[in-house]
Amino acid sequence: MVLALSLTRRGIPVAIIEKNKKSKLSNINDLRTSAISQGSSRILTNLNIWNKIGNKAQLINSILVKDGKMSEINFDSESISEGPLGYIIENKILKEFVFKELTKNDLIDIYYDVEIQEIENKRQDVVKLKTNKGIFESYLLVGADGRYSKIRELSSFKYFYNDYNQRALVFNISHEQNHNSSAVEYFFPSGPLALLPMKNKKQKMSSVVWTIENSMQLEFKRKNTFLKEFEKRYNGHFGKILNFSKPVPYDLNVFYCYNYFKNRIILVGDACQAIHPIAGQGLNLGIRDAYILSNTLEEGLSLGIDFGDGLLLEKYSRKRSIDKNLLVQSTHNLNKLFSNNTFFLSAIRKMGLRIFNQSMFLKKQSMLFAMGLRRLEF
Repeated sequence: MVLALSLTRRGIPVAIIEKNKKSKLSNINDLRTSAISQGSSRILTNLNIWNKIGNKAQLINSILVKDGKMSEINFDSESISEGPLGYIIENKILKEFVFKELTKNDLIDIYYDVEIQEIENKRQDVVKLKTNKGIFESYLLVGADGRYSKIRELSSFKYFYNDYNQRALVFNISHEQNHNSSAVEYFFPSGPLALLPMKNKKQKMSSVVWTIENSMQLEFKRKNTFLKEFEKRYNGHFGKILNFSKPVPYDLNVFYCYNYFKNRIILVGDACQAIHPIAGQGLNLGIRDAYILSNTLEEGLSLGIDFGDGLLLEKYSRKRSIDKNLLVQSTHNLNKLFSNNTFFLSAIRKMGLRIFNQSMFLKKQSMLFAMGLRRLEF
């Protein structure tokens, strides 16, 4: 949706092929929250989105990272003078607003309740999408259909895949003390536990993303066991827990395509790279994909170059490769490093965290990278 709005601001018409019915998109049932980096908020501001809904997002002014209950790193927005480190916004608010913007845009046609059956791109000048609602033709087909992308599978893109044998339990809690715009991430051998500040006038709330091993699922079927284990890890960080929402589980894995495009088909967002939520960067990567692809296609339009031209899409790929590779590799390796309790790795983690926390230079560079304010292109 962000890509479509970004393209139309550059005068490029878009057709969205949507598998869901309009009624489902108008009333999103999603209790999750998304982390929006400072860089992504600036992109969304340029699209006239963030200036309208940013007041419904919770600022993140500091982040505390802890290895269990011992070693820690503190990140503070005041140390870099670029505004908040990021924001937390409810998915329901973000998705429903952006969808409304789509429906008001004259350059966007949306086709609902469409099932994709086959992709044909044997001809050099066009790609065909065969569906239950007929055939759609275009100069360029963008696969922006998520972690389990059908476009990716039907087009036979090759990709790296790894199942972490973990699940993320996502739920919200209200607690006794104010979060003071602070996010927290604890690392445990079974996986990380993130507490993300939420904006709520009535209660002091945080969104929880708790990663557990698949083998722990059976233990948590009993509510009392689940609460006991969570409170042990939560360690009273924001005082007593007053209320829980029902945890929703999500399987954790990584997909990463070796090539981003082929024969007039290009993949963006989770369809191209779906990463571990350990750093809260998945959506931000997708927003940067949308921004850079829009800019690249606008350049092609100004020069009269076909949108499906291989050299044009290769230019986009070069611009995105460093950013994508860095985040895919770092989140994958961080999860492996911290989801481990061997003495040797534990000692390395503690020493590494201590050194990192004492270096203002390292912390500043990592903050700017995580905020999406470092240009990583060649």
